[in-house]
This record gives sequence, C-alpha cells and structure tokens, in this order.
Amino acid sequence: MTGTNEDFDKVMRHHRKAWRVERIAWFVIALTLAAALFGAFGGGVLSEAQVGSRQTVTIEYDRLLRSSAPSLMRFHVHPSLRRDGAVRLRIDRSIVSRMEIESIVPQPLSQASGADYTEFVFDVAPGESPATIDLRYRPSTFGRMRGEVSIAGEHALVIDQFVYP
Repeated sequence: MTGTNEDFDKVMRHHRKAWRVERIAWFVIALTLAAALFGAFGGGVLSEAQVGSRQTVTIEYDRLLRSSAPSLMRFHVHPSLRRDGAVRLRIDRSIVSRMEIESIVPQPLSQASGADYTEFVFDVAPGESPATIDLRYRPSTFGRMRGEVSIAGEHALVIDQFVYP
C-alpha cells in the first residue's frame, strides 16, 4: 500500500507544479492584455505624448509605434511664431530619415534639407488661434527614434519614440 501513496504523492507534486506554472502563465497573459489595453504596444494612454507649451508650440505624437503602421504628429503653432505669414517647421534628420511621410496638411509651400534637418515652410493665415499642422507618416524601421523638432529655428522640443518591429 505504500507504493500507492508514493505514486499518489508523485502525481500530486506534478499537479502542484503544473498548477503553479498555469497560474504564472495566466498572470503573464493578464499583464500583457492590460498593457496592450493601456497602449504599451501603441495607440493608447501609455503611448500618447504631448510636449511643448501653448505659448509657443505643442506637439502631439505617439511614443510607441509599430513599424510600417500609420501614425500622426500634430503641431499646434502659436500665432506669435509666424514670420511674414509663414511657419518654418524643422525636424531633425534622425527622425525624418526613419519615416515615410504620407501626407502633410496643410501642404507645405516649400521643403529644404540642411546637414542635419529637413525644414518645411507653411503659409499660415493670420489670426488669434494656433495653426495646426498634421504630419502623417509610417516608421520605416524599428528601434528608438529620438530628435528635435523646432519652429523657426527656435523652441526646440525633443521627440522620443520607440518603434516595435
């Protein structure tokens, strides 16, 4: 009869280990699901970012992106930053070189490249409200994208994104 008890104990030890592994797996699944719901893999509260100030420029963007997935950077430019009816948006090459720009609204008047930046010039109507510029793009690679964005060569703001494969 002791053989049966030993067999029973072995089976119960095996079941306890299996239950422990199952509980850990359920915890990992729940944690991953919660992270996804909050945007840890893009498109949620953890992913949404905003830098700048209402008195100069504000940039809304996603911190966490997926490679080749559409994304949006939205710029709100204070009227005081308009020069001769135009706004000059300068983006570091470290960011521009890692994205495929799909559209820019409004359409820029011109685009120029410098040694370490790309500059877009926009015709902006006079007024009291901030000008809004939408840059729609797809990350062309994965990894960290970090660089500065500035208006009129001033008011540089750091954009820090991570692109999942």
